[in-house]
Amino acid sequence: MFNIENYLNITDTVGYKNVKKNLVDLTKIVVNNFFADKPMFKESNFKYYYYDDFIFDTNNSQHNYITLYVEINQPKNVKNITSKKFKAKDKKVKDLHLTLQEIKDGLFDNFLLMFDQNTLLWQEQYSINMSINERVDGEKVNYLVRIIPCFTYENENKASGVIYYDNSLSKIEIEYPKLSINNFKQKNKDTNNLYYYYDIVIKNILMQERKENNIYFEIFESLLYNVPNTLFKDQSLNTLTQIINFLRNNNLKDYKTIDEQDYMFTSKYKSFSLLYVKHALGQIEKHIKKALK
Repeated sequence: MFNIENYLNITDTVGYKNVKKNLVDLTKIVVNNFFADKPMFKESNFKYYYYDDFIFDTNNSQHNYITLYVEINQPKNVKNITSKKFKAKDKKVKDLHLTLQEIKDGLFDNFLLMFDQNTLLWQEQYSINMSINERVDGEKVNYLVRIIPCFTYENENKASGVIYYDNSLSKIEIEYPKLSINNFKQKNKDTNNLYYYYDIVIKNILMQERKENNIYFEIFESLLYNVPNTLFKDQSLNTLTQIINFLRNNNLKDYKTIDEQDYMFTSKYKSFSLLYVKHALGQIEKHIKKALK
């Protein structure tokens, strides 16, 4: 017998709110220290915010990252004359006095001064990463932190987002975290919390079928965002089946990301795997049919 209520567990995030606040406070100190002798940047140029307002609430994975964006609005950092040495492979990357890589390296060096050997720090292509151990109510909890320095970006629709890229400028990410968060909340409200409900259910079904401990964030949030609100009728196997059928029988290439500024599978800057999604949806459908026998 298939019981949909058996697929509603999410990852325990003990002490997350305290770590979240402390991380912002610490990051502000590091940023202010690094930019103190750089008069082209002022404190008002920096914004700090999490994408985790709903990531943790929908996360079924064992390994949780806290993702903190350090958004830098840097009008005085753009060069008036384009340098011949600057060879960006994308016109969306501007010619800068102080590059994103130099900023990331500088912040990383300052973070090293703030921690002892009990905290592991490393860099990835876009981020400064930390593995932090905390004691919460006598329990040892590990937090994986990803801090992404990024520049303010505005697209042709005047939508405000962020842009960041790797050292070679060959891999560029453009995101709209605030739009994604707002659209997620609105979709959930419009479906009486069933958008959230079926996101959790579908992830848990897939993880059980594949015997996995982690699912990449945002794939199913984005997929379900494209399902019409009218299909989110109630908490039942019939509604779940209708949602899966909709996703299986429509053109996935037409699906937009949660921010509605790009397409899930054809984006130049942030594209998901179409093969993975088709295979995953097939496995979810297989699991439901198997459970009903």
